[in-house]
Parts: sequence; structure tokens; C-alpha cells
Amino acid sequence: MCGIVGGINYSLETLYKGLQLMEHRGPDDYGLEEVAPGLVLGHRRLAIVDLSRNGRQPMQTEDGLVSITFNGEIYNYPELKKELAPRYPFRSTTDTEVLLYGYVEWGMEGLLERAQGMFAFALYDQRKETLYLARDRFGKKPLFYTHEGGRLLFSSTLPSLLGCNGRVPEINPLALDDYLTYMCVPGEKTIFQGVHKLPPASFLTYRRGSCSIRPYWNLSFASKVKMSEEEVLDELDRLVRSAVRRRMISDVPLGAFLSGGVDSSLVVGVMATLSDKPVKTITMGFDEAQFDERAEARLVSERWGTAHHEEVIRPQTSAILPELIYHAGEPLGDSSMLPTYYVAKLARKHLTVVLNGDGGDELFAGYARPMVERLASPYRSLVPAPIRRQLHALLEGGGKPRLRSLSAMKQVIRAGARSARDSFIFDRALRSSRSELYTAEYRSQLAGYHPDQVYQAVWDRAEAKDNVDQAMYGDLMTYLPDELLVKMDTMTMAHSLEARSPLLDTELAEFSARIPSPLKTKHFQTKYLLKKLSERYVPKEVLYRPKKGFNMPMSAWLRGELNGLVRETLLSEKLNARGYFNRAVIRRWLEEHEQGKADHGQKLWSLFILELWFLMFVDGKLKRSDALVSASPVTV
Repeated sequence: MCGIVGGINYSLETLYKGLQLMEHRGPDDYGLEEVAPGLVLGHRRLAIVDLSRNGRQPMQTEDGLVSITFNGEIYNYPELKKELAPRYPFRSTTDTEVLLYGYVEWGMEGLLERAQGMFAFALYDQRKETLYLARDRFGKKPLFYTHEGGRLLFSSTLPSLLGCNGRVPEINPLALDDYLTYMCVPGEKTIFQGVHKLPPASFLTYRRGSCSIRPYWNLSFASKVKMSEEEVLDELDRLVRSAVRRRMISDVPLGAFLSGGVDSSLVVGVMATLSDKPVKTITMGFDEAQFDERAEARLVSERWGTAHHEEVIRPQTSAILPELIYHAGEPLGDSSMLPTYYVAKLARKHLTVVLNGDGGDELFAGYARPMVERLASPYRSLVPAPIRRQLHALLEGGGKPRLRSLSAMKQVIRAGARSARDSFIFDRALRSSRSELYTAEYRSQLAGYHPDQVYQAVWDRAEAKDNVDQAMYGDLMTYLPDELLVKMDTMTMAHSLEARSPLLDTELAEFSARIPSPLKTKHFQTKYLLKKLSERYVPKEVLYRPKKGFNMPMSAWLRGELNGLVRETLLSEKLNARGYFNRAVIRRWLEEHEQGKADHGQKLWSLFILELWFLMFVDGKLKRSDALVSASPVTV
């Protein structure tokens, strides 16, 4: 795990600034080299495999004609190296060198078809005078870039890229609208005009000033296996064990996050069967019982005799938020970045590499949306549209008390009143408040744009058998890479900790996509198959209980410890002068929330994080080391 930076027609001194701004991603070493006239590649190293100087980057082939700077891990590199070794002179035991000679042997598309892992890399072929940028299938490793005229600049982090760029670009009004709907900036846009993310499962080709992007992979749900439930479970067991085994290769201390949930408990159980030493496990607890899962984590730890470490989070939110906002780079309204940051900090005291359970919900129907869609599809077919619309109007208008109490029925009626494509839209944060919150000036900048277009485009490109599969595909291609993986990467790398996600293994994901959706959602049980598989490794009392999640009580914070700070931030002249929002609407929300008349927590938190981000990255008035209590934004 590392950080990379590079540019065409940027100086060594400029790119060195970018390297310095992401020292946390690679504190062990750095390299910066002009590998061709006008092309500089840079690298910050967190040494994981082959800790010797042979693993230094940028790295070249023996003849010096191909160069690379690489961030991530290639989990099948031993198999690829075995295939390449008879023909190429390997000088290290790194996966980086496997990428180099893999490219020489198979070309870029052939290499990306074979490489399995998490990665973002830049590779330059001197013979073709071509620079490639590539990113892994699910987007675990970030890569930002900007291309203008004959110049190209890229980096693992947005702060690093801005440091090289030397100026703050204009705000992208469409990306800002996206953030206010999704609590993150989705897809290939960034919050800044002219700055982009390389999409997951894609590679960029730059040659003589021309830049193009091509996808190299897509997860298809179109074909299905014909296997019994037991056969499916056995194959899942094999694939999970293979995925975990590959991710246990490390020359530095390795362990796992153990939240007490299904996914991380399964990963820990499998690790324990593959290790000849006690697995090191990390758990973060909460004083609030509704969030605390330490008891369940201890059951898993006791079953497998892990070397268990736990702490209770008592977050100093106002003191730590600037640091989190800096590492996120873009506005990120996910409150669970706080516990993720703290659990990574605890883990780094004992480990350098940590396995987690990311991907289990998205691949195995762990959310409500696939379940709702399984019911909504026949509901749409059997109930005439006018009746469905009337039921929905009754529901939204209040309905009878008996109807309001049935949460599942409410969700089906709401989804059934619309097409499956429209019901897939994520209605969160400020999506339903755009018309009253946005000023006329800001609405004119949007020129009719709506963030729904992001999710609709993903829905339309899904290769799926039914709407349930399309919903799972949608979560895999939006919520997972846009928010969850961003949070995990940025909050762990803030502490120079490498996070690996075995449930996002390519072979496992491709097999999961071929499992018929009725089996995944059997008995309308979320993660039915993953729980059945986990019975082989995890105590049942851990598996079959209500999910607690990893969120923080932001609504309570906004009425309590953060109330004064949030109020003065959101009603400040600075925010008002930006011209995006109607201050009277924000004031009303604050008052209703404070008085308990409504829960506007998600709206207010999203706006609060956004304004702190503006103060840091646009105005330069907030530093990552500031504590908000002593470096308070401008008051009313």
C-alpha cells in the first residue's frame, strides 16, 4: 500500500510537494524520477512484501524501457510470476515487478485481465511513448488526474494533486449537487472542475497529448449457475478460503477488523483455520448500547482463540473532524468515518495490514433494497398502476396507524408505485430538499441537471436477469466504490495501515453474480447464503440478530455537543456569501431539529461537513491540525 504521483510537463520540485503531502500513505521510503523527458513518476512506500531496497519505486524493467509507480497489492502475483519467470530476469520478490514484466508479455489489456487485487498504477512504455493509468475492478485504490493541453497530472490523493497544481480549481456545481444528494461525490467527477477520478475497472492511455479511457471489466449477473444450495455453499467456502489465503501474504504484522457482524466474523473464522498462530483481531466499542458489538466480537474471538484488542470510542468530534476532512480530500458526509478512523488508529498499534469484511452486503443482498425489489416486482405485475398509486398516496399522506407500523409494507408500496429503475434511486441527505434549499443562482448553474442521472446510468448498463440483480449491481457500482471504499481507504491510510477486502475477490464476486437471486434472498433473509456459510465458522448467536451498523449518533450530536458550532457555521456570513443555499431554510431546519420537531440530522451534518471542507480546501482558513473549538468558523 502506497501513494503515487506523476506528471507530464511538471517539474521534479512540483511533484516532490505532492509526495510530501501524502507521507502518511508511505512513510517507509520515497522515490521520484524523471523516467523520460518531461515525464516524472513518484512513489511513497509502505513496505509490505519484500522489505528490501529491491522493492523501491519507481521501478524499471532491466532494459529501462518500461517504468512503473504502483499502489496496492496483486494477490495472484505468485502464479503470474511462475508463468513469467522462465523468460524474464526478476530482481525482487515484489508484485510490482510482476506488473512490469506482465505488461511486457501480455500488453496492458492482457495484464489487467490477469491481475487480481487492489491497485492504482502508472506505467510508461518508452518504445510506444505511451503512459497508462489503471485502477482495480471495484475502485479500492484511488487515482485522481487532471489533463489540460499538453500536461497531465495524477496522484493518489486530492490534497497531493492540489499541492502540485498550485491553485484551487473552480467548484464543479454538478458534483456539489451530487454530494448533497449522496453524501459523497460519485463516479468519475470530483468536487473541482477539470479534476477527475479514473473510474474503477478502467485504464487511461495518454500519448502525445491525446487522452482516452477504456473499461476492461464489468461484473455480469446475466448467466446463472444450476447448482443445489449445498453445492453453492461448498463453492463459496472454497472461494472465500482462497480469497482470504491470498490476502494473508505479508512480511509485516497482519490481522483483522472484528466488528461482531457477519462479514468480518466470517473472515476472522477463515483466517483462524489458515493460520498456525493466533489471529490478531481489532474491535472498537461504544458506550451507547445501540452501537456496541463488543460482546459479539468476543464470542468470535473466544471461539478461535484470537489475540484480541479492543477499545471504547469516545470521540472528540470537534477536535478530530478537520483531520478527517483533510484525509477524505473531497466532502464525505458518512459519519462512520469517525469510528473507522479510530479503529484504524488502534489497529496500527499492533498491525500494518488488516483484513475486513467490505463487500459482503453488496454481493450477498445485505441491504433492504434487493429484498424490497423481490416483493415489488410481482406487486407491480399483479396490481394495476392506478391502485398502486392510490396506495402510495395513502401511505405518504399518513394512512391508517396499522399501515404506518408496517415498515416492510411501506417500502414495497413506495417502490411499487414507481418503476424499478426509479425506485433504485437513493433518496438521502438533501435530495428531496433541493428546490427549497438551493438559491435561484445555484439552480441556474445546474441547468436542469439532477443527481438521479448518476444512478440511472448505472442501472441502465447492468447485465442482469432480474431487478433484484440490477439493484445489487447498482450498489456494487455506486455506494460501494463512491462512499464505503473511499472511507475505508482514506481513514486507514491516515494511519499508514493497509486494508484488504477478501469478499471483494474477483473470482468470488463473479461466482456470486451467477447465483440466482431467489437463492440469495431466500426466506427474505438478508445475506442468507453468507450467513449459512458462516455457520461453519461463526457462533449462530452472532449471525442471526439485528444489524447495528457502524454509524455515529449525529442527530444527537447536533442537538448536544456540536450544536453551537454547527449553528454558527451554517448561519455564517461566509457560507451565505457562497451563494448556494437559502439561509432561512437552514435556520428553520436548525430550529426544528433543536426543538425535536423533526430529525434533520443527515441534512445538517452534510452541510456542516461541506462548509468545513470549503473552509479548508477553498478558503485556506481551516488547517487539519485545528480543533474546531479553538479555530471556530466565522460567527453570525
